[in-house]
Amino acid sequence: MSSKHDKLRGAKPVNRWVNVFTRLFVEPVVRQVFRLKAVNPEIIPHTGAGIIVANHVNLFDPPWIYSVLSRPVHFVATEELFRKTILGAALRSVGVFPIRKAAQDSQSVKNIIKLLRREEVLVGIYPEGNRSWDGTNSPIIPTIARVIRRMRVSVYSCRVEGGYLHFPRWSRKIRPIPIRLVFNKLYDGDSLPDSDEKIITDIAAAIRIRDYQLTLPEAKRRVSGLALGINRILYRCPHCHSLESLRAVEQKSTNRVECRSCYSTWEVDLGSRLTPVDDHGAASGEPRTVAQLYQQIKAVPLNPIHSSLNELEEGEQLYLVSRPHFLYRERSYPELRIFGFGRAFLTDRRFVFQGWSTRRGRVRVSATLEEIQSLSVEPGDKLHFTYRKVLYRIPFHRESAVKWYDFLSQLIERRKAAISAKA
Repeated sequence: MSSKHDKLRGAKPVNRWVNVFTRLFVEPVVRQVFRLKAVNPEIIPHTGAGIIVANHVNLFDPPWIYSVLSRPVHFVATEELFRKTILGAALRSVGVFPIRKAAQDSQSVKNIIKLLRREEVLVGIYPEGNRSWDGTNSPIIPTIARVIRRMRVSVYSCRVEGGYLHFPRWSRKIRPIPIRLVFNKLYDGDSLPDSDEKIITDIAAAIRIRDYQLTLPEAKRRVSGLALGINRILYRCPHCHSLESLRAVEQKSTNRVECRSCYSTWEVDLGSRLTPVDDHGAASGEPRTVAQLYQQIKAVPLNPIHSSLNELEEGEQLYLVSRPHFLYRERSYPELRIFGFGRAFLTDRRFVFQGWSTRRGRVRVSATLEEIQSLSVEPGDKLHFTYRKVLYRIPFHRESAVKWYDFLSQLIERRKAAISAKA
C-alpha cells in the first residue's frame, strides 16, 4: 500500500520526447495565444539546480513559465489534478508532481529535495500555496524558507502580471489581457540569508501582485460575460450584506450583477472593478475592485441562524446550512469515494454532515472544529478538509465554497482561542 502511495505521489524526470514535442508544437501556440512577454528570462541558467518562486494567479501560469524558458521546470501542483488518470499521466510526463494543499505534506518536500540533489533541475514553487481568489497575495508558507535554506541552491522569482485579470479564479470568462512574466534572481546558493523571516519578506516583495495597478489595453470589441461567477467570491451583497443574493443580470452582455434582496446593481469591467449603476445604467458611485469588496464582506460579523434540520447541543449556535450536496471521503490517496448525499451544517463547535447512502443507509459526520485540518478550496468549488487523517470533499455547485471556507476559518480560530482561554 505504501509503495503504491509513494509511486502516485512521487516525482519523475521530464520525459525527453514529451519535452521536444512541447517545445516544437505547444510552446509557440501558448506564446501567441496568450500574448506572452518575458522580461529578463535569460537570468535563468541553462544548467544546474535552482528554485523558481512565483505568484499563482491563473490555471495557465505553469505552462506560461515553462514556455518562455529554455529548459524544463518541475512544478508542484495540487493533488486534485492527479486524480484523473489521463491528466495525471500528462502532468507527470512534463515533471509536475502533487502536493496536498494547506497541509504539512512531507512527501512533496522529499520530492523537491530529491529532484534538486539528484537531477539538478529547476523546481517551480508557489510559496503562497494557493491560487488567488481576489487578486491579492496570501501569506508565504514558512516551510518554503526552510526548504530553501536546507537545499542551498540558487533562487529565482517570476512575477506574473496580468494573469489574474486574464482569468480571475471566480470567473467563467477569459479576458483579452496580455501576460507579462518578470524574472529576477533572489539568491545564489552560497549567499542565502540567515533568517527565514528575511527569505519570506524577499519572496513576498518579489511576487507581489500588481494587476489592479496595470494600464489595460483597450478591447477591440465589447467583452461579454464579465459578471459570470462573481458570486463565487462575493457571497454577500456589498450593500445589504445578504448571503448568496448576487446573480448575473440577463442579458449577459450587460456585464451586470444584481442583488435579489435589495436590487442594487453593479457593472463589472475588464479590470475586475464593480461600478454601482442606477436603473438607467448610469454610474451612481465610484468603482471598487473585487479585492476591496471581498475584504468588506469578510469583515461582516458572523450571525447565528435557526434551522429545524439539525439538533444542536446546549449552548451551541448554528451559522450555515447547505443545500443538498454529495460528500466524498478518501481514506487512502487517490481512492476518493462518494460517502453520502445530504446537507452540511456549521456551528461554533462542529462541522456536521447528515445524509443518505445507498450502501450505508443514513450517514453522519460530526467533526469538531479544533480537529479539522488542511482546509482548502480546490479547483472549482470543492471544499476540502481532513478530519482524523481522513480527507473529505464537498463540491458546492450552487453556492459559494469560499463562503464555507471563510466561515470555517473564522469559527476555527474563534474556537481555538476559546479553548486556549479556558486552559
